[in-house]
Amino acid sequence: MVHKMRDLDQGYDYEVLNKKTKALRKHRFLDPDVDIKVKGKRGHRYCWPVIGLLIIAWILFLLLWLYTRSKGIHMFAVTHVKTYNPVTLVRIPAELANKNGAFCLDGTVPSYYFRKGKDRSQRSWVVHLEGGGWCWDLADCYNRSFSALGSSAAQYLPPHRELQGILSDCPHVNPDFHDWNVAHVNYCDGAAFSGNVPYPVDYTNQTLYFRGALVLNLVINFLVQSGGMGDADRIILSGGSAGASAVVLHIDHIKTLLPDGIPLHGLVDAGLFLDAKNMTNFDHFRICTQRVYNIQQVWGSLNEACVKDQPQDMRWKCFFSEYAYKYVQSPTFYMNTAYDRWQLWFILEMHCHPTECPEQLSFMMDFHQKFINFAKEVRNQSEKNGMFISSCYDHSQAYDDEPYQRYIVDGKTPQQAFGDWYFERVPEGSSFYFDCEDSYDCNPTCDWSLEFYKNSTKRLKASNKCVL
Repeated sequence: MVHKMRDLDQGYDYEVLNKKTKALRKHRFLDPDVDIKVKGKRGHRYCWPVIGLLIIAWILFLLLWLYTRSKGIHMFAVTHVKTYNPVTLVRIPAELANKNGAFCLDGTVPSYYFRKGKDRSQRSWVVHLEGGGWCWDLADCYNRSFSALGSSAAQYLPPHRELQGILSDCPHVNPDFHDWNVAHVNYCDGAAFSGNVPYPVDYTNQTLYFRGALVLNLVINFLVQSGGMGDADRIILSGGSAGASAVVLHIDHIKTLLPDGIPLHGLVDAGLFLDAKNMTNFDHFRICTQRVYNIQQVWGSLNEACVKDQPQDMRWKCFFSEYAYKYVQSPTFYMNTAYDRWQLWFILEMHCHPTECPEQLSFMMDFHQKFINFAKEVRNQSEKNGMFISSCYDHSQAYDDEPYQRYIVDGKTPQQAFGDWYFERVPEGSSFYFDCEDSYDCNPTCDWSLEFYKNSTKRLKASNKCVL
């Protein structure tokens, strides 16, 4: 007789357990006769060390997460396709360009890139005015006419291109506007869509056209009459850099070109240019801008109320967003950095990182204070407007995925701040975000490293500079 032995302490029936164990070994092609030592509750002594290691790992993870957040780094950032559906080049028909006298610098027709809206946003539009500086004299405009910033010729403009930030159709990057119609108006006059010379200008056996105002009018009219924008239920007119300056200069005029009743809002990204002296106390930027004003005869395309308020010799002020913003009636969101790298480079003419030239730091901080004072004046213009002012060393913040999602001011990214303002997710008058002012590198989501500075100024070094 086989007696079943029960261990009273452990509660195991060893005869039954051994049979099950041998059957299991046989099932797994193991030797059923090899003894297996079964441990009972004594195995729990291994649990507490494991739990302790898990707790330590969790604490280390939490510390790492807090550190990366403070540096503006996203640990779980997934690289998404920047755009699922690239925008497509559209050229205005030549007969319309000829009829309206609207040409790029080299005489080619105006153009824009287009992507159709989807689903419930098929009647919603973002019309974006491209930026790209100015051409400062005839020689500069001549050189510019052989590029995508002065021509719509096929060798300069690809048939398709990808857009980022608020123009992206990736919902992870652009959750509020990814499914809207997008019309990216190509910048080809070198005067912030304000050129207004009625006759062609000959230079070095090349005919130049300064017709940016007519280009903008024709593109908007074409979009309304033939592009589907006449049925829009809402439109955002956005712009970056010189294109943002054009929004300030022309948004109220564009409103008159739209069918009655279509709400129009503005987004001015990196367009608040200061009329400021450089480090040698010279009005370099003012004189250069006045030169563009005169060469391209832009006074005929500027805000009429602004022009009427100025003496004739001061009407050039209406070509500066610093003065023209006061006359803007359309609700507008202003986005800028108080350490705009384009302005520090070309207006202040500071060409070094603060750690490399500490003797120039005071000039930069004075420029920063002038900008903050100016931005607060803009902020006080109207409660219906909005503003996002960071302290990052950058230029545009709405048309590149990285700053659009990364920079944080008062708990909001540019994407969140603009979306909350536009969709009225916050009360009127509360969409004004100003960054810290303790020091230039006070915001941990901004990158002020020397490596970033060198990489970001490579393009500035290659850009055209106004030579007096």
